[in-house]
Amino acid sequence: MKISAFHLHHILEYAYMRGICRQKLISIMEKSPVNFSDETATVSEEDFYAVIDVLNKQLQDERLGIRLGNFLNLGALGLIYRISMQASTIEEALYYLQTYLNATFPIVNIQTTIEADLLKIGLSIENEQIEANRIILENILTVIARELTLMTTKAVSIIKTSPFFSNDYPTDWQASAKYAVSFTPAILKATLQDRSRQQLDVLIPEYLKLIEGLKSEDSFANKVKIASLHLAKPELPDLASVADAFHLTPRTFQRRLLRDNITFRQITDELRKQISNLLIRHNRFSITDISYVLGYSEPAAFIHSFKKWYGDAPDRMRQKAFS
Repeated sequence: MKISAFHLHHILEYAYMRGICRQKLISIMEKSPVNFSDETATVSEEDFYAVIDVLNKQLQDERLGIRLGNFLNLGALGLIYRISMQASTIEEALYYLQTYLNATFPIVNIQTTIEADLLKIGLSIENEQIEANRIILENILTVIARELTLMTTKAVSIIKTSPFFSNDYPTDWQASAKYAVSFTPAILKATLQDRSRQQLDVLIPEYLKLIEGLKSEDSFANKVKIASLHLAKPELPDLASVADAFHLTPRTFQRRLLRDNITFRQITDELRKQISNLLIRHNRFSITDISYVLGYSEPAAFIHSFKKWYGDAPDRMRQKAFS
C-alpha cells in the first residue's frame, strides 16, 4: 500500500530535532519522493517501515509514538483548519478525519463502537510489525485526542489506551489489549470551536517559513526553537513540554541550553519577537489577535514587549510597514 509522504515528512522533521541525519534516513529508502511535504507524493509501506525501524533503534525511546504525536501540533492545526472548512459538528469532523486517514494512511484500520456510554475509536494494523505499529498507532491516537480537544467547545474527558501502557505514560492513557481513544458520545453534536482569531491559513505558513529559516544553523538552541514552533497550539509551549519532546528532564534540558549561552525564556522571547514581526504585516491580525496567538494574558502585556523589542508601538510599526 502507498502511504502519504507527508506523514513521513513529520517523522523526518522530528528525527532531525533529535539529532538524526535526515539524509541518512532517506538513503535507506528504495524510492524517496522529491518533496516529502507535497501532499500528493507517496512512499511505499516497506520504505515507511524501514525509516520507522531505524529511528526506533537509534532513539530507544519507549514513548516515541506519543512524542511524535505531540510534535505534530502544528500539523494538527493545519488539519483542523481544513476540516473546519467542511464540518460544523464534532461528528462531521470525525468523519472527515477518518476519510483523511483512509486516503493517506491506508494500512491503518479504524473501527468505531459504543461501549458502556463511551464512544471508542479503535485502531489496528494487520501485519506483524509490533514495535513499529506501536509507534504509528500511539502517534495517531495522540493526534486524534488533541484534535478532539482543540475542536470541541465543550469540556471533554478523553482516554487513550495501548497494550504497551506503563506507569510513565501520561495520565490520560490506560492499559488495554487494543489501541483506542474513548470519550462520551454527547460531544458528537457539539459545534466546532471558532478558531477564526488565529487566522490559521496565514499563521501556519508563517510558522513553517520560520522553521525552514532556522534549519540553516545546526545548534541545539535552534532545534529547540524548531521544536517549539512544531509544538505550538498556536501559542508557544512551556519548558516541560519542549524538554519532553527531546526526551530530557527539564533540568538536563536547561543545562543543554546553557552550553549555547541561552535560556528557554530567551528562546521564547526571540520567537515571540520574530512571530510578532511577521504577523504585524498581516492586516487580518488585530493587535488583540496577535497578543492572543502569542499567549499574552492581555494586549497591554504584548504592546509592552513589542516596544521593548522594536522601540515603537505595534500599531505605529504596522502603519510604517504599509505606508
